Amino acid sequence: MRKLFAAILASASISSPALAHAPEHPHIYEPYTHDAMHCMKLGECTDGVYEIDPSDHYGEAREIIENLNELGVKTYEASSEYFVEEFRALYYSDINAIFLNKKWMYNDERTLGVLRHEGWHAAQDCMAGGISNSKILSILDHNVIPNDIVQETFERYGFDDPETFRVEREAVWAMYEPNMTLEALKACNSDTPIWDTYFPPKRTWRWLYWNGHLENAY
Repeated sequence: MRKLFAAILASASISSPALAHAPEHPHIYEPYTHDAMHCMKLGECTDGVYEIDPSDHYGEAREIIENLNELGVKTYEASSEYFVEEFRALYYSDINAIFLNKKWMYNDERTLGVLRHEGWHAAQDCMAGGISNSKILSILDHNVIPNDIVQETFERYGFDDPETFRVEREAVWAMYEPNMTLEALKACNSDTPIWDTYFPPKRTWRWLYWNGHLENAY
């Protein structure tokens, strides 16, 4: 069985803190809780949170970070106290930011896998009409996703939330596939919408159509 997607980010050198100035009245939070994650997301907790410099990486990882930056998605590495236990990384579509749990970033292979996984969620955000929205939609038809990936996703996330299952099975697949995420991000950064490169599956197509992103029904 393949190892958890969450384990992939690695020893990435980082540069400057995510925010230059701490708030006047620091947020009081309990470490390793959802409140801690929310504090990090709001920028009220900045100690141990650093923006990742793509020049500190190489190859596919570097290109993913560069494409995320071009897309307007910031990537940070943060102390493990800001994550609920076992959370490897988070993508927040409403603020277009990825936070990587430093505890799990202990080699380049893990780092790359997590970047692929969370970067795919950014591409799914882009598929929902552009990165400025906060919705995440499937990019691929479910029939193309390998059965072992579907089973692994079910074991990781369960099936209590079908929406989560639909988007996570793609991200789980992407973390194993070289350049899969990179190509999707390049499509997001191209002069044409990502749905011109990836024909959207039924649910995604319907959402794009009813929200005015598709001029004509295909």
